[in-house]
Amino acid sequence: MSAQNAVLTGPRDRSFKISGMQVKRALLIAGLVAVTLLAWQLLWDKTDWLSSPAETWVFFVETVCNPATYSNLAATASRLFIGLFIGYIAGLTAAFLMHKSKWWDRFTRPYVFIALSTPALAFCLISLMVFSLSDLGVYMAIAGTVFPFVSISLLAGLNSIDAHLTEMTEVFRFSWFDRLWHQAIPDMAPHLFSAFRNVHALAWKVVVLAELFSAQNGIGYQYKRAYAFFSTKRLIVWSIFFMLMVMIVEYGILRPLERVVFRWRK
Repeated sequence: MSAQNAVLTGPRDRSFKISGMQVKRALLIAGLVAVTLLAWQLLWDKTDWLSSPAETWVFFVETVCNPATYSNLAATASRLFIGLFIGYIAGLTAAFLMHKSKWWDRFTRPYVFIALSTPALAFCLISLMVFSLSDLGVYMAIAGTVFPFVSISLLAGLNSIDAHLTEMTEVFRFSWFDRLWHQAIPDMAPHLFSAFRNVHALAWKVVVLAELFSAQNGIGYQYKRAYAFFSTKRLIVWSIFFMLMVMIVEYGILRPLERVVFRWRK
């Protein structure tokens, strides 16, 4: 009976343990933040451009209490996820066509290479010029930038699918849905997550860059206002909001979802 209780309670107890590596990482981050704040406090008055920590904190509190702040954050997030969705689906489609057909591979590969070689700034400018500084231009700038990275990553995943398992599903007459659900998706899951994580980080940079040129709201627009007024406190505060949004998506959505999808590995 005690052995059964140990088996049942063992995983539950382990789930609440904090590893030494996590403690060291938290202490390291706290130390770096403390050193940065101390240096900021000691050196800010020796420059002509850096705001004081107290002044920046006051502006941060005012920004947090301002309802317009959250409409700006929501505008950036919506542009990012729509553009990222378009680019990811386009990359997935291109990878599938390149994997299935040599003709499509020869047709699509030059476009992937050109998109991969084009700077993100050029995509932003071209998209915003073509679509007249609209949100659609921001979507296309993000999609065009992330498209080749998704294509290359997912094509590598499709090429690595186990051919013997594919033959087995054909022998046992699996339906198209069963092949997709029980073989293709499990084999492709690491590549799907890896591609999304990489382009997700890239898309944040592109959406802010595109907003810098075109939008009248969003984080990029706030960066433009900070530059126009030469306000370092505004730039610092909105950079904090930017980093918080990236971390919320990464640690609040992607990593928990990844743990759920790959829980079978345990």
